[in-house]
This record gives sequence, C-alpha cells and structure tokens, in this order.
Amino acid sequence: MLPQTILIIAATEGELSPARELLGGSAENISFAATGAGKVSTAISTLELTRQLRPEWIIQLGCAGAYPGSGLGIADVAIANAEIFADEGVETPEGFLSMRDLELPQASRDGELIFNKVPVDFPTTETIQEIRSSLGQQSRIEAGLFCTVSLGSGTDAASLRTEERWNPLVESMEGAAAALVAWRQRVRFSEIRGISNMTGDRNRESWKIAEACEAAAAAAGAWIEQEKTQA
Repeated sequence: MLPQTILIIAATEGELSPARELLGGSAENISFAATGAGKVSTAISTLELTRQLRPEWIIQLGCAGAYPGSGLGIADVAIANAEIFADEGVETPEGFLSMRDLELPQASRDGELIFNKVPVDFPTTETIQEIRSSLGQQSRIEAGLFCTVSLGSGTDAASLRTEERWNPLVESMEGAAAALVAWRQRVRFSEIRGISNMTGDRNRESWKIAEACEAAAAAAGAWIEQEKTQA
C-alpha cells in the first residue's frame, strides 16, 4: 500500500532536483528536502524533518561510487538492502575492529542493538524486475549492501580494503545515518543511488553526477508507481 506521506531526501539540491522535477507535481503527499552532506548533517536534518513532517516513508536519493566488484557501471542504479557504517570502529595492527567487535552499540530498540549494520526497506525481487521493465534499458538495477563512510575511497587501496571488509555494492557519505534515524523513529526507509563514478583512484573528470541522479530519480518514480498499483 502506498504510504500517505513520502519524504524524499538527498544530500544536495543538485542530487534532489531530478526527483523534484519528475515527482514534484505528481502527488501532494511527497515532500523534498536536501539534508547536507555527511553523516552528522544528514542525521540532524533527517530527525528534524521526521518530527516536522511525520512521513510514513523516507526515500534517500543521490549519487554514489560503485565498488569494482559490484558489476555496476556509470548511470546504473543500486538499491540498498542494508546500510553499513563502514568506518565506525578501530584500526589495529591486527586489523579492523567493528562496533560489534568492540561491543559498542550505536542504538537500541526493543532489545535489538545496532552496531555497524542498519536495516532498511527494499523491494522484492518481483518489484525490482517491474522497475527494470518500466525503465527499459536505461540502467542496470541491483539491490545489495551499501557502505557509508566519512573518508571516501579515493584510492584503489582504500577501495579494496572496504570491499574486502564488507563486500558492498556502493559507497556514499550519508545513507547509514539517515537509515539509523528512520529506524529509531520507526519510519520506513529506503535508499536508491545512481552510480556517478567507481571507487578507487580519484578521477573527478570522468564522473557523471547528473546522469546518476536522474537514474536514481527514475527508479524511485518507478517504485512509487508500483506501490500505487498495489494500493
């Protein structure tokens, strides 16, 4: 069933504008907001917006870097099936210690503890296929694990470390923060990212941010339409 109120967020207005243009006039129940870049700004803004607007579904959009092993390419689309605080923990001579390893939960609810991994709402396999069909051959769409970092993987070595540690599809700087706020507030949360670049040695000239954000917006619109047909 389609939620009565949907909040679509992105880190920047540039990431948000394709969704605003595509979906802004389609329903009175959709609100849009830019939260700012990074985990702290995202968490604060998402909490404020949740308390103000009382959304039933938060969808975070934007661009992301795909890890080499993901199989994704530029302007493809990734949908999170879980979010990871990828660099929350401790680096030791013996290796990385996660928040679970340290026995330091970031949040709790009804006896459930959140360490690095945050649950999210994601479409069924059938719904993903319907989204693919509605978009045609515009983009490849895959669901999988997302990593949220404070220090982006701008070198091949950094990208490889994160990929070996978590086996994710993509990397961003906001997703897990918004997901954690939504989880604590008991609000449905989903995340869709268009691929603007590959993680690894930084080559800013090759990035396709506009195309990535347009692809994410199109996938979000298709998912919302699928929810409407099932309402």
